Order: sequence, then C-alpha cells, then structure tokens
Amino acid sequence: MYLFRAPNCTYYTRICLPKKLRDNGFPFDLKVSLLTKNRQLASERNLTVAARLKDLIAKAHAQSCVQAFKASSDAIINEVRCGFECNQHHAEVSAVPTRKVELSEPNPVASRKTPIVQLKAALDAFVESKKLQNVRPLTVHQLESRIKYCIESLPVGSICDVTPAYAFKYRDQLLREGRSYKTNKEYLAAASQFFKYAKTMGYIALNPFDGIKVDNKPLKPTSEERERWSLKDLKLFFNSAKFAKQDIEFQWVSWILLYTGMRPSEVCQLRVNDIKEADGSYYFAVNVDDEGKYVKNSNSIRKVPLHGQLIKLGLLDYLATRKSSGANNLFSYEPKNIFGDWSKAYLNKMTKYQNSIGMKAGSRPTSYSFRHTFIDELKQKGVSEMITAEIVGHKQQGITYDRYGKQLNLKELAKALNKVTFKL
Repeated sequence: MYLFRAPNCTYYTRICLPKKLRDNGFPFDLKVSLLTKNRQLASERNLTVAARLKDLIAKAHAQSCVQAFKASSDAIINEVRCGFECNQHHAEVSAVPTRKVELSEPNPVASRKTPIVQLKAALDAFVESKKLQNVRPLTVHQLESRIKYCIESLPVGSICDVTPAYAFKYRDQLLREGRSYKTNKEYLAAASQFFKYAKTMGYIALNPFDGIKVDNKPLKPTSEERERWSLKDLKLFFNSAKFAKQDIEFQWVSWILLYTGMRPSEVCQLRVNDIKEADGSYYFAVNVDDEGKYVKNSNSIRKVPLHGQLIKLGLLDYLATRKSSGANNLFSYEPKNIFGDWSKAYLNKMTKYQNSIGMKAGSRPTSYSFRHTFIDELKQKGVSEMITAEIVGHKQQGITYDRYGKQLNLKELAKALNKVTFKL
C-alpha cells in the first residue's frame, strides 16, 4: 500500500493484491483517486480508504468471485468518497464521477472510462490494421488463426476481462498440448502482439501477456535448433537416378537453393532479368515488383553472387534458353493460393520426390534446410557474420552497419560464397 501523485498532481492510493489472488483472475492492484491535490488532505483520506480496502482484501480468497470483489471494492470507494470533506479549495474535484477499479499504472488517461470491446471485434480491428500495413497475407493469416485460438480458449467474452491469470493458464494449456518450443513461443507472441494493440487502442489498461513466456526451451546448442542437410542426405537427393528424371526447373531450383542459401520463394519468383552481370561477376538480384514478386523484409533485397558450381552446371546456358524462348520468368512457377505463394508447386514436387527416394516425412530435411545448411557452411569456413548476413538477407547486427554501412563489393561476396563446397 502506498500513496502516490499522478502526473496531473492528483493523489492516489494504490494497494497491490496478494499473488494467490492475482493468479486466479483478480486485478493486480486497486488504484483509487483521492480527489485532491493537497498532500496533507490526501494522507488523511489515504488512511480511511486503505483501511476499508485492506479489510476487503483480507476476506477474499482464491475461490472468491472476481466480479463480486470488484463490485464490493467499487461500493466501498464510493461510500468513503461520500464522506470526504470537500471544502471550497477542492470544490473543482467534488464532481468527479463514480470510479471503478483500475488495473493500469498511474497515468491521467487511465481514469477515463474505456469502452467494453468484445474479443472478436478487437481481433477484426487488429487484422484490418495489419492488412493496411502491407503485411504479407500469409503472415496476417497466421496471426489471425493463432490469436483466434487464444481467444476461443479464454472463458470471457470482452477484452477488458482478460487477466494475467488467464494468460498464464493459456500458456500452460499450450504446453500440455505437446507443441514444439518454437511453436508455443510463436502462439504466445501472437497473443501478446494482439493485446499490445488493444492496449494502444485504449481497449484495456494493461497487456495481460506481458512477461508470459515459454520456459521449457530445449537444452541444446542454438546451432542445433535448425535442421540442416547431412552429406549423406545431399548425396541421396542429388545423385539419385530419380533426380535426373525430374523436370529441369525442379533440378535448377534445388541446385540454386543449395548453393545460394536463398529462400524457396525468392528462387521460384526469379525473372530472367534478375540474373545480372557487374564487373565481370554474375549475380541474382533479389527484389520486388508490381507483378507479384515480394520479399520477407527490406533486408532481403540484395545481390547474391552466382556460385561457380552453378555456372559449371550450366545455369547461364539455361538462362539463354529461357531468354530465347521469350520467357519473362526464369521458371514457370506462379504464385498460388490466397497468400501468393510462389514456392507451393516446387514444395509439392519436393515432397513427392523425397517420398520416392525413401526420405521419410517427419525425419527428413526440408527445402528451407538448404538455407540452414548454406549458412552453417559459411560459418564453418570462417566467413564473418556481416558478410553472411548480406548474402542471405539477414539484418545486420548493430545500427552502425545496418543503417550507415554500404553494401559490400560483389567480388568480396562472391569470394566468400564460393568457399561453400559439397563433395557430391
């Protein structure tokens, strides 16, 4: 319990509730305006308010009804306020309306009455906001489905009734359902992002998911969290007689993934004009356009040198053939489904191909594992993290290089990239 003065100079009494109550849905604290800016008068009123509320809290227990507790606290506050002696000096605050229990840290906005917003309506507003921010449809879909799963698990309908206790219980529910650490982390992150938005919009006073984390992280090195291709699997994949029977586009996309570390969608959406030459070096231009090409983020727009092995395999000859045919795209893949997924057709073919050569689902590397493998090979060859980040399109570590650094020389990038070799 303590007395504090808000930024608008009005004094408040604040009493934090015991953890056993908070864990069962009770508010974190009771924060009560004393309707005065005079410290001496506030101290006197603080004693009266605190004594009544402390008695109410002492009688509460974990099984008590939260709404009944809130109603009782409101009644006590209003009753005590009626007894406040409001002299002429403080007449301007005597007309302050009946106050409900607040859950936020002290600030002058918190005392305003906030609208009661249903969780479904808040989610609709959040999704619409994301769409206006030019967020990828797939990202919006994932956020919406994860948040919807969360709010359907909650026992309340309005967003203002969601407490940290409910957030803890939702986290525990995720853990019981057997998902991976990474997936649980993403589900909680989506919920936290949603409630942060709700707080910003004034629907709630605090984010109930603040500080709620998944603590069962696997005890293994970070480098082992991403699956990579073993040399044995690479030989099986690329040396199989069945690989030679796959269509030429599938073969080239697979080789490019292995020797560039590019994302599957980045490769599948390449145009013929995206293979360029500068200072005697060929490179892939990873970019966007108005015809459906996209990248994950601004760091993904980059130049990726052509690995010498790709040139030996005949990629430039394949490029010349595509140009002579009048094709605009390097491959015939097109964006599929409502998410505009360029790699969908390739991934389907890869699944069937891996099945045909005995790579079992659930225990085999994926198309994205080519990227993990390439990055790991750069690391093993001693290539600096800054150069690796520029090749694969990761954010630079540190504001100096990220914001003010210029792109590295293409020949330097090519030198680093060509250190990656596979004895297939």
